Amino acid sequence: MKEKGCFTQDKYIAGRSLKEIENILGFQERRLSRGAIVVALIELPRKGQFRVAGYTNVSLHNFEMPKGLDRNVLEKNAMEQWELQGRNRLVKVKPVIEHDPTIDSDIQYPHAYGAPQWEVLVDLPCIQAGDPVSGYPDGIYRPRY
Repeated sequence: MKEKGCFTQDKYIAGRSLKEIENILGFQERRLSRGAIVVALIELPRKGQFRVAGYTNVSLHNFEMPKGLDRNVLEKNAMEQWELQGRNRLVKVKPVIEHDPTIDSDIQYPHAYGAPQWEVLVDLPCIQAGDPVSGYPDGIYRPRY
């Protein structure tokens, strides 16, 4: 499978419940009520294939790069901390309940606790990072490394 969009590092959601993941990443309450799968990139994005997207306390659709920061330095720093295995791998949560274009983005993607996120701009190959997570709100994401 191939994915693009918002990714974070596994360490921010590993061992967390579906409800906690909603709060960490900024999904509307009960968005994960039917469960989710987590996928991990098996090829890291290269320069030009991603954008720094701040932290999940500001939703992607509201994010603006602060003035005075060097995007090239931020991208280089991000790339240096990513790995293909373990807790620093890049993961994406794919809710069973998909994005609904009829619901305002501020409602679907509220401010969250603040995990770093990057927007991958091109489809990159992924694998399932753990078993599908169900049993809302207490179902736990248990990654496979």
